[in-house]
This record gives sequence, C-alpha cells and structure tokens, in this order.
Amino acid sequence: MHKALLILCLAFTQLAWSQSELEAKSFPELVKKIDEATFAYTETGKMFGFVSTESCMYVSQDIVVFRNYCYPVRNYPAQGYTIITKEFGVIELYEEDAGSILKRDITITHFPSHLAPYVNSPLPALALKDYSLILEKLYPRYLPGCWSTNHSFYSERKEANCSTDTATVIGFPQWAQETQFIVGEEDQWKSLMKSLNEKFKRR
Repeated sequence: MHKALLILCLAFTQLAWSQSELEAKSFPELVKKIDEATFAYTETGKMFGFVSTESCMYVSQDIVVFRNYCYPVRNYPAQGYTIITKEFGVIELYEEDAGSILKRDITITHFPSHLAPYVNSPLPALALKDYSLILEKLYPRYLPGCWSTNHSFYSERKEANCSTDTATVIGFPQWAQETQFIVGEEDQWKSLMKSLNEKFKRR
C-alpha cells in the first residue's frame, strides 16, 4: 500500500471513528493466539515513537508483532512489544526500570474498530515503515484508549482506566481484571515477557 493511499484512507475514515464501537477483548486470548501462531521474522527498522532504537518485526497470518528495543543489541532500562491485529487492535506491552519500582503496563492504544480500515485478516502485505506510518497518523487524533499499570506516575498506585468513560468500553471490567492480575503479579509478568522474548528473539 502506497504512503499516499494510507494517508487518504486515514482522512476519509476520521468522521466514522467517533461513532465506532469500543471493545476491550480478552488479553489471555490474545496471548494464546500469539503462542499458537507461527511467526516469520521480516525486518528490523525504525518504528514511530522510538528515536534511538529499532524494532524487529514478526508476522503471522493474523498478527504482527514488533519487539521494541531490539537493535542495537544491548541492555536497556526498558523493554516492550507492539502487537497489531484486526481482532484485538493495537496492544502495547511496556516494562521500565524506574529506579524504585519496575513499572509494568498493558495498553490498548487503538481499538479494533479504529484499526479495521487498515488491517485485515489475513494481514495485508505491509512493510514495517507502513505500519509505522499508520501509527504516526493515528497518534495526533487522540482516539480513546485504555491502560493497565502496576504503578501510575499520577496516582502512585496500580490502576486500570481509559481515556473515555469505561462504561462505554465493551468488556472493560474483564479486561481490567485480567491485565491487573498480570501487571500486578511480578511472576506472571516475568513469565509473559520470558515467553515473548523466547518466541521473538533479537536479530
């Protein structure tokens, strides 16, 4: 898909987004689908939002995974993944050593209904730069999202919330319970990240 076509597509669907259905789908189900899928490494490159590091891209039939902080290969105070799928939307996993605490976050940055115009199933043949462009164009539109963290820098406690009324997000109570269990329990989080790191090895 050409860059101009992506931009045009984004512009024409902006009005429809305000009326889109918001759904937070089961996080363990996403983990299960990733575990069962066969992925192929495709490329390493710059993703939107990352200035000095590159991400490794892995693709299955229905899911694309970016291992962030993938290159240059060295120890970072943070690690994370960006997961893109038509069914679940854009999901970010992020861990940061904040000194006194190991901050752990799971975020729905874009709901499935917002991503649907650009990502089909099976996945379209897009390169890393195309996905980066989609995320770059979506970013300034301030679309609704949800997050779950073991430590909010604002409230200084664990938290699951959304940038919109949580009552309007289908499945939010279950999603919040599932993700709070993972980010709130260090052994659960470490197990998840270990399995992802083994499946998506640095290139």
